[in-house]
Amino acid sequence: MNRGDVWWVNFEPSIGGEIRKKRPAIIISNNASNKFLNRVQVIPITSNTDRLFPSEAYVTVAGKKGKAMADQLATVSKQRLSKCIGSISDDEMNMVVEAIKTQLDLF
Repeated sequence: MNRGDVWWVNFEPSIGGEIRKKRPAIIISNNASNKFLNRVQVIPITSNTDRLFPSEAYVTVAGKKGKAMADQLATVSKQRLSKCIGSISDDEMNMVVEAIKTQLDLF
């Protein structure tokens, strides 16, 4: 599991406005943590790409366009991850990082 990889993640059970169901998510935690810890930080991806908010970024995974949602950033157990389906490009990761900075007001 490496930063920038996209894995299927089971986000159930969810509560309220939390992201739901099994969906692709980008691993955004650093590789040292990814190697040694039993959890990772992820950004879920949605196929709903009609509108892009400042805390979101367009990504392409396995030839399909999606939208990374930094407002749904989550720490999840590695047990929630089932299969790696690809990775995003360096340029896309830079856009995701900018979306995270916007969401967390890190400018």
